[in-house]
Amino acid sequence: MNRNPGNLVEKLKKEFVTIGGLELNFQRTCKVPEGSLNSLPAGLGSFPVYTVRDFRTGAPQEWRDDGYFFPMYRQEAMWINFARGFMQNPKALIVGAGNINAVSGKPFDPAKTGDLEIKLEKEQNYLVIPPQPWLDGWKAEDNKIYQFVAAEMGSGETVEGQITGEEKAGGIQLIVYDPLEGKKLIPATRPHEYLVGGSWGAYDAILKSDMSMKTMCCFMAESGSAASRGSDTLKRAMSMGLGRGGEIEQKIYPDPYGLEVWREKPTVVDIIYLVSSEDFKQVTGYDAPPTPITFETYQHYGYPWFEVHDKKYNDTKGSDIFAKLKPVVEGKTKK
Repeated sequence: MNRNPGNLVEKLKKEFVTIGGLELNFQRTCKVPEGSLNSLPAGLGSFPVYTVRDFRTGAPQEWRDDGYFFPMYRQEAMWINFARGFMQNPKALIVGAGNINAVSGKPFDPAKTGDLEIKLEKEQNYLVIPPQPWLDGWKAEDNKIYQFVAAEMGSGETVEGQITGEEKAGGIQLIVYDPLEGKKLIPATRPHEYLVGGSWGAYDAILKSDMSMKTMCCFMAESGSAASRGSDTLKRAMSMGLGRGGEIEQKIYPDPYGLEVWREKPTVVDIIYLVSSEDFKQVTGYDAPPTPITFETYQHYGYPWFEVHDKKYNDTKGSDIFAKLKPVVEGKTKK
């Protein structure tokens, strides 16, 4: 089959996905440095998301047909962006990666995940959207998170592997809950971000220029090229997990409505599979997009950093387990 990149892959690519009525996308960004508390980095374009059933022949057999997938480079960072659009009712959302709850740090019971038995808990293990505008990583204590960073399954660097001792699930799990029947909740105010460093100038010029953000983001974060490395001979596409990156100042806002307003069973449980950038070609027939810029390049071009007007908002407890985990180290998982 002759696949034209401007035809099939572009046609099937999704910038946003809607899961249980919740619209979101996954933003590429630079990997922040460790050892200091960082402001929020800008999004450098959304990851291209695809439905598994559209690439069933090349996808791993165990992937669900109705699941989604997108490519990530080793050590690449991301954040989840929740759309600002109109929503009839707020949603509660559990975010997991490798079946590890990103807020509480607790593992899901793999035997129950498929049976929709993941529960909202009184000691908050979920987000409420709105007011939550985004999620950049694993919720630590003290108004901060540890950035989501891609890690190769089997490297020992995924949060899943370090907490459970096994690396089996990978990917991202999204569990959406609706309010109880008849409950009409007034959406809480979503806070706005403001510029604290860098400049909109260079960033805005790139976005408006003929040169696409994908072209701008071709500074490689690892050795090798964006093309697959021997993927034609691979027998199995490599799934990726998420590890722990540097610290970012961010809150998970407490539920403004209370646990009692949410349904006991989730509306939907969806899975976003992560495939290595090298093996993306094996699944789809095309090279993955270039990796985003490094932190050094981000600073060189003066791209913006943000904070949020959210002093009036409290923060959830989070978990101290993430501080005890080793971070994803540049180059450690290279072959």
